[in-house]
Amino acid sequence: MTKSVLIIGEDPADIDFTAPDAPPGMTEQKVRDGLDGSKERLQAAGHEAEILLTHDAETVEAQAAAKLRERDWDVIVVGAGLRTLPPMAEQFEKLINTIRREAPEARLAFNSKPDDSDAAAFRWL
Repeated sequence: MTKSVLIIGEDPADIDFTAPDAPPGMTEQKVRDGLDGSKERLQAAGHEAEILLTHDAETVEAQAAAKLRERDWDVIVVGAGLRTLPPMAEQFEKLINTIRREAPEARLAFNSKPDDSDAAAFRWL
């Protein structure tokens, strides 16, 4: 049975990879490639998968709410950058509360790096 997966992460174009709290060796391209690979693996397994890249704490609620209202999501994967980078704390809180409000039935999953978002989703599919 086909399931729907939404992967939510910070737009890598908005991340300062030179900051002291940034993951060592991570780059914008590695994030994009990892997310795309996860999406492709989910689709190859017969699931519908999409990626939402957020921008900041001021817009995350509206951006996420609009995407979450598009359909019923079976699993929502929240990226490690949003959860672990200290500058993202407010944005992460707003995102989680938006998910709770707009998609209360969806399972939440958390990746540890961009290229394991599919593994996080598969734990709940």
